[in-house]
Amino acid sequence: MKKICLAILLLSFHGHHAQTLDDYVQLGQYAKAIEGYSKLENPSTTDKLVLAKAYCAKGMYADCKETYQNALKSTKADAFLTSRFQYAKLLKTQKQYKTADSIYTNLLDIMPNHPEILYQKGKIADALKQMAYHQFYLDALSYDPKHIKAAHEATRYFMAVDNLKLAKKISQKTLELVPNTPKLINLRAQIFYREDNWQMAIKYIDKLETLKSDLPKFIYDIKGNSYLKLNEPKKALIAFQNAFIKDNQDLQLCLKLSEIHLYLKEPKKAIPYLLIYEKLRDTSMWRFNFLMGKYHMQNQDYKIAFYQFQKSYDENWHHEDSQYYRALAADYAFEDKSKVLDYYMNYIETYEDEKDAKYLNAALRRETEIRRELFMKK
Repeated sequence: MKKICLAILLLSFHGHHAQTLDDYVQLGQYAKAIEGYSKLENPSTTDKLVLAKAYCAKGMYADCKETYQNALKSTKADAFLTSRFQYAKLLKTQKQYKTADSIYTNLLDIMPNHPEILYQKGKIADALKQMAYHQFYLDALSYDPKHIKAAHEATRYFMAVDNLKLAKKISQKTLELVPNTPKLINLRAQIFYREDNWQMAIKYIDKLETLKSDLPKFIYDIKGNSYLKLNEPKKALIAFQNAFIKDNQDLQLCLKLSEIHLYLKEPKKAIPYLLIYEKLRDTSMWRFNFLMGKYHMQNQDYKIAFYQFQKSYDENWHHEDSQYYRALAADYAFEDKSKVLDYYMNYIETYEDEKDAKYLNAALRRETEIRRELFMKK
């Protein structure tokens, strides 16, 4: 009886140590896990595997590999496969892809329907740039339709090859089984955006925002652009402001924010973004000058606006808006209408054969009015 009690006590004591080591690893206290292992008189295979995890987490890959190999030598038959699987994952993290793949292949011979092994083989095949690596993800999903990582990678693959129909089908199937999965909701927002389905893209981003607070900048860019396509500039502005919080050095975003504020007749809110752009600008300034011109137009500083539009036109004479607004600003700024007429005629002659010209009718109408005014003064 005493021997039995002693055995139970020893087992309990050993289990406590193993659990403690694992707890240290789970809490990120890897040094304590390693120290705790060194105090064990007869460490078990489980202890060795926990130690290997600690070494790996600390980046001590040589010690990690050696510990795993020692653990495998003493692993019992029922735990051998698990140990081999963990060892293969370690090798993959060290980019020893071929060795890891060989182990996974051997494991598949024993467990051919194992979705996680198929997924891992897909990741390795992708890293090795092998053809049709996505088939491993599809095979994994055939055995486990709820395998989120496999669904994510398969969806990404078909997005990359521009098969959005299949990408949408795969992500939807898994999402129906595992709702509220941010990874898949994120991808579906991107898919619908690429399909020009702005409302559905926004719908999925709205859902994503209820699940995660820290979204990447490009998601807010997608949302903002989608709202612009739907002609909802105020909502677009909110999305782009969120994107700006993520990256306040994005020059194009500065211009976009200022442009929306100007469209909404909010020049005072536009100018800070324009000044940021001016400070961080690249070599191209035509769009900045154009928006500064619109800013001064709204403030009724027409001469300054004219010179801004002139600078914009000088750099990009293909920009229709710069050419027309130059004439419009001159019309407000200068009393000499013969010179103003030249600016309008310059625009008209450039775009009179363009059926999609935005300001041609307005320019022609103003040309007629100015000619009449000049004639009456003679």
